[in-house]
Amino acid sequence: MESQLVILEAMPSAVEFYGQYWNRRAFVVRGAIAADVIDGLIAADELAGLAMEQAPMSRMVKAAGEGRQWSCRFGPFTEQDFKDAGDEDWSLLVQNVEQFHPPTAVLLRHFNVAPRWLMDDIMVSYSGKGGTVGPHIDSYHVFLVQGQGRRRWKIGLEAIAHEVFIEGLDLKVLEADFDSDEVEVRCGDVLYLPPKFAHQGMTLEPSLTFSVGFLGPKLSQLFGAYGQYLSEHEDLDQRFVAEGLDGGSAGFALASAVVEGVRKSLTGQVQSLDFSRWLAAFFTESGHEDFGNYEEREQTVSIVEFKAKLKMGATLIKPDYVKFALTEAAPDQFILGFDGQSFILEQGQLPIIQTLMNEQAVIASSVRELLNHPATLELLGALYNHQGLEFT
Repeated sequence: MESQLVILEAMPSAVEFYGQYWNRRAFVVRGAIAADVIDGLIAADELAGLAMEQAPMSRMVKAAGEGRQWSCRFGPFTEQDFKDAGDEDWSLLVQNVEQFHPPTAVLLRHFNVAPRWLMDDIMVSYSGKGGTVGPHIDSYHVFLVQGQGRRRWKIGLEAIAHEVFIEGLDLKVLEADFDSDEVEVRCGDVLYLPPKFAHQGMTLEPSLTFSVGFLGPKLSQLFGAYGQYLSEHEDLDQRFVAEGLDGGSAGFALASAVVEGVRKSLTGQVQSLDFSRWLAAFFTESGHEDFGNYEEREQTVSIVEFKAKLKMGATLIKPDYVKFALTEAAPDQFILGFDGQSFILEQGQLPIIQTLMNEQAVIASSVRELLNHPATLELLGALYNHQGLEFT
């Protein structure tokens, strides 16, 4: 099979990305992330510090000796754990770093070509020379950003339909070899991998790798979560009362017309505005238990106080790690999802929200109608009070 890995000099446009690569092909972009951006991300010693705390999910993988003797331990870790690890053949992986180290979330701005509402987390790994977590696959789309150091990647040529893992391990390592391309990456390079593409990284010199993952839910999660939403809204949770039955439904006969009637009831519900509102909220929920809800601030502000801050020149921004989801509900009407909640927007409110979603600041002096638009002030104030927006 011919080589499938594409080497690019710049990130593809949205048209190119979805037309040629999304779910289809892996690629590498040389020097995609500038050195000054890399310098602002979490450093190796800071990552080790996070792994010593209780909240972040962390693990240490070792693969040493003949035939690679695999071991995997879960944090939090101690200073002695890092001393005992030595200099080679181990990797430290920490999840949700964008939440615990907000400057690292700036990396997300470089992947607006991807669906930010599907963003799962930024996992950061540090590995000594020879460090690897073995050949494996992921269920998500991932951009692997090389920070310090160099790594060699072995990349599968296509998605694996039926994977088989080595038994008895605490991590999923593929049992069989796979047809592959190989590529070496250096600081600033970005590697994109579609789901189910087998891959293995081998560290050539001490390295930091930033994995920006985009993960879609399973159908069971969608059905379960929407069912829970309906159960919490009694006016939407209509009971099936089996209207229109005839003699064909007597006894234990489940007539095909009944099956079709139930299907239409479900279809009608998912075609409703309520479903759109729920879905926008669902895609903005956090996947980490410590960030399940952006609780109200200890010191919330009233609309009067919020307006006063804007009049005094305060700048309003959306933190990079905060997820929004925007969808059209009707002509000139939109739904904004944030943290499991949804808001109805009118056409006039859209430009401000789009500015914030582009990680650009909103200043009242540059948006003249803002201070005289009560509905927009209430929306922005609510987002601020739930930590979806910040003043700088």
